[in-house]
Amino acid sequence: MPAWSALYLAGDVALSAWMLRHDFRRRGRAAVVATAELLGSASLALPALAYLDTDFAALLNDAALWSLFALGMVALASFGWRDIRASLHDPRTAWLPPRRRWLITALGPGMMLAAALPEVWWGGLALAHVPQ
Repeated sequence: MPAWSALYLAGDVALSAWMLRHDFRRRGRAAVVATAELLGSASLALPALAYLDTDFAALLNDAALWSLFALGMVALASFGWRDIRASLHDPRTAWLPPRRRWLITALGPGMMLAAALPEVWWGGLALAHVPQ
């Protein structure tokens, strides 16, 4: 496995944890939701890692790969939707015209989805058993 891909996957999960640090500090329901989001990020990274590293792929069977990938995709979609809703109802952006408010709302989840695209691609290839 190329070193850059391992750094990318580890960095993506670490960045997710860093972005959720305030929710972890608040404890309670916010920490539970942040934990679920972090687990979703990790479960999307594991099938990608299985595609990139054949030794790691040998540790997982098809059911585990499918389960991790499905969990990661559900987490990506649900937390992306949650971020969109939170951004639209954010009182700090209420003064913006509707068009700009939608643009700002689309930027956050759009960047999140753009960063997750390699994981989705590699994870999908791992499910299809495409050799590297």
